[in-house]
Amino acid sequence: MKKASAHSVYVTNAHLIDPLLKWNDLADLLVENGRVTAVDKLGSLKAKAKGLATVDAQGAFLAPGFVDLNCAIHEPGAEHIESFATASHAAASGGFTTLLAKPAVDPVNDNAFMTDFVLRRARENALVRIVPMGALSAGREGKKLAEIGGMAAAGARAIGDGIAVTDTYLMRKALEYTRAFNLPIFSFPEDRLLTGQGVMNEGWNSNRLGLRGIPPAAEEIQVSRDIVLARHTKGRLHLQPVSTKGSIAAIRRAKEEGLAFTAETNPPYFTLTSDAIATYDANFKCFPPLRSEEDVEAVIEALADGTLDVVASGHSPQSRSSKEQAFEHASAGMIGLESAFPLTLELVRKKQISASRMVELLSSAPAKILGLLGEVGTLRPGAQADFVLFDPRKKFEFGLGTIFSASRNSPFLGREMHGLVLATYVAGRLVFERKEA
Repeated sequence: MKKASAHSVYVTNAHLIDPLLKWNDLADLLVENGRVTAVDKLGSLKAKAKGLATVDAQGAFLAPGFVDLNCAIHEPGAEHIESFATASHAAASGGFTTLLAKPAVDPVNDNAFMTDFVLRRARENALVRIVPMGALSAGREGKKLAEIGGMAAAGARAIGDGIAVTDTYLMRKALEYTRAFNLPIFSFPEDRLLTGQGVMNEGWNSNRLGLRGIPPAAEEIQVSRDIVLARHTKGRLHLQPVSTKGSIAAIRRAKEEGLAFTAETNPPYFTLTSDAIATYDANFKCFPPLRSEEDVEAVIEALADGTLDVVASGHSPQSRSSKEQAFEHASAGMIGLESAFPLTLELVRKKQISASRMVELLSSAPAKILGLLGEVGTLRPGAQADFVLFDPRKKFEFGLGTIFSASRNSPFLGREMHGLVLATYVAGRLVFERKEA
């Protein structure tokens, strides 16, 4: 599945949404040699598009391609769980055109050689853009800093272990050191000692089900620690993901103070609660765990008012055998690339956020965090022509026929959703088209 060269295309009769362009109306889009050359009122670019391939969107919505900040791809090391080919196919079917790949591969992406390897392998096998995240610590062991300078020079756009860094001094040094490279530190907020052997949110449901609980404080303590360190070091901090009311309160206070950092959440934390674990289905097991209704409401409010900056997929594929175990022994994680968009669209349908805010959360905000805004995350002239066409009214059942990931560990199987991705383009090239829309 090698990428072809950049393409040229004229898209007309589309409802284009781009917060950076302040556009939310019918429009024409002109793409030449893989880059956007013009966006204008419906029909106004027809003369300029003479000779180009034409796509009549027939009123479908058009947005900048989504950018994902929380995606696990197991290549190299465990391609049977998720490879660049399968992850990128899943991404394209979900409207994502850029993925930040975690360093949790074997061997770990903690040096320039591995960063270069990931980029080269992705170019050869992926349908969408793959951006590497370099590990914060050598071997992701949390003991000493990885070769951050070398990874930055090789093309890493963010630094983080993808798991909690318990050593506060190491986190401080990372925040200070990465300032020289203008790279964000991605922190997974978890106090491992408080988490202990917990497997779900601590509360009534954990007591009722007889499962060890994880207190919300396990996240909130680490969020507070990282905020203090960001204030002290003036380093670039990104928290991923945030799931509790207490964490959001701390983030809101810090941002009101003027502290500059970013935070994300994933769809399960504004869609599901720990009530869903009643059947002990391990597909509902994730870290952070599913929280309470009060936490879900706080997450939605934070997405609406800007306290949370990004919705990321939280794509964490697991093998079938690792999920077909007792809940307490099963692996944690859910796939999310195919379901993130329709689940976020539900917030628009419920009038909890606007359509423009949804596109900001999925496109421009994550692109900005990676320092890529202008190249991706927008359709302003000069940008890469990465875009998605979707029908927000189209209903579908989320099932095995809609999943292109190599893994199937989703709690949303069988759920009716709205918002079908019709087509996805990368550099003006069609990389996904829904056959039965």
